[in-house]
Amino acid sequence: MKKRIKKALLLVLIMITVLALFAQSAFAISQKLLDEIDKTNEQIFKEVEKAQEKAEKEALKGKGEEEFEEFLDKLIEKLIESTEEKAAKLIKKAAKEGVTLEKTYTKVEIYDRVVTVDPFYAH
Repeated sequence: MKKRIKKALLLVLIMITVLALFAQSAFAISQKLLDEIDKTNEQIFKEVEKAQEKAEKEALKGKGEEEFEEFLDKLIEKLIESTEEKAAKLIKKAAKEGVTLEKTYTKVEIYDRVVTVDPFYAH
């Protein structure tokens, strides 16, 4: 009976040790990736801010409504393309490291329009 308990405890200790070793190496890789995610999210939100500023400046120019709407369409299209491109690159990079990234779309306002952009959360 004592031998079985000793063997079971030894096996549990070995399993805990192995898990701890793998968890540390996985965390080190994940921390680098988490930094990359944070950096990409910052870039995305900076692009949103720039788009908001451009839209406000264009609105102050007093151009016709149709011309302004066309400007907004192009500005928003460019913003979405840029953020999706960043997303695709980061998703590929994460997949190479065995991490799944999920886009979590967030609503932002560009002048009078609501647009969804995609910051990330790692799983």
